[in-house]
Amino acid sequence: MNIQVLRVSASSNINAVSEAIIEHASKDFIVHIDCIGVKAAYVTVKALIQATEFLVKNSYKFNLRPYYIKVDTLTEEHDTISKTAIRWTLIAKKK
Repeated sequence: MNIQVLRVSASSNINAVSEAIIEHASKDFIVHIDCIGVKAAYVTVKALIQATEFLVKNSYKFNLRPYYIKVDTLTEEHDTISKTAIRWTLIAKKK
């Protein structure tokens, strides 16, 4: 199984994120969806709702789990800052 990490920001397109999740999940990828901040989390949850509705309608069974991870981000001064992100892990299989 391959692993795909998707990073979602507050300005990400919900439909594009949902389509990317579906595309990778249907190819037997483990999909990690990372987000930092309230707006990015909201976009991620809406995209996950759309993606999981599609997976259910197309006879996939899946596991979905959220947890916290530490990620390094760059500032405008090119410094690295460690932040806490929410990572959703989705694993889907065709029934």
